[in-house]
Amino acid sequence: MPKSIHHALIRVLFTTCILFTASLASTVHAANANIFSDIYSGWERVAELPGEVNALQQSYQETLNKLNETSAQLGQAQANVEAFKAQNDQLIAQNQKLTEMVSQLQDDQNAKNTTAKRIQTMIITIVALILGYFILIRLMRLGMRRRSGRI
Repeated sequence: MPKSIHHALIRVLFTTCILFTASLASTVHAANANIFSDIYSGWERVAELPGEVNALQQSYQETLNKLNETSAQLGQAQANVEAFKAQNDQLIAQNQKLTEMVSQLQDDQNAKNTTAKRIQTMIITIVALILGYFILIRLMRLGMRRRSGRI
């Protein structure tokens, strides 16, 4: 390799090392400054932890209380549902009995109506036969009188 290329590579390498060292040194000072602030903010966080833990415990207790209340309400709701189901079953049975009674009463009423119509028809027929008999007898008498020459 020629010397000029060799010297150029050494210069580039040397310049790169200087830039790397300078950037490393600038981050070390920034890191030192941030170390104290990080330690201070860490202590602040540690100091705030008991308050946060207490807040979390209080929130947990409130949630637990709400869960217990909701659980009690759910139990009451389930008891109400069971009572409603039992009452509904009872009402269904009662409704079936009432439907049977209404059906039986309708059948009885239909039977009474049929019997009443038969009796009415029989009475009208009997009256018509009696009237027919009297009218027939009168007509027969009238016919006999005419034949006998009395009229």
